[in-house]
Amino acid sequence: MEKLSPQQVAILHKHLLQNGSTDVLVDELVDHLACEVEYYIWIGLPFDSALNTVLDQANVTAVRHLRDTYQVELAMTPEQINQASLDDIVFEFRNKAYGAYALRQSYRLTLRNAFIMAVGLCMMLMAMMDLLSRKTWSYFSPWGAVWLIGLCGVTFATASWYMERIRQQELSMR
Repeated sequence: MEKLSPQQVAILHKHLLQNGSTDVLVDELVDHLACEVEYYIWIGLPFDSALNTVLDQANVTAVRHLRDTYQVELAMTPEQINQASLDDIVFEFRNKAYGAYALRQSYRLTLRNAFIMAVGLCMMLMAMMDLLSRKTWSYFSPWGAVWLIGLCGVTFATASWYMERIRQQELSMR
């Protein structure tokens, strides 16, 4: 599939600015319109015909409607910005359903679980090394307590991960 040249993309950009697009919306629409023009070129139209076909569809009314919808659905009010997290501000004009937003939202929990799991496994490994060197085992020894604490940490991290996974699946079903 043929890609548009920078000059051709500039023509699309200029058209959108002339039709009242805002700077935030222009980047989104240029990408969309460029894909549409490339599609028409791919099916055999010359660039000028493909551009005219796409620009007829992207008239002033359509761009205005998209701008208004974009501002209502994706932009935050000043009150929302005051109460928003850093992730909400970073993703203000972006598609939150794409996946990166959810990953950033769950980052702290994932990091906590990974840390607890690593410390727990390390404690269990140290206790296992003591078992191998002494060839005796007792849960009432200091290393037995280390084993149990490590086992509790690993169990907690695994259960926490599993519960978060179930919660994410329930949210995606809604």
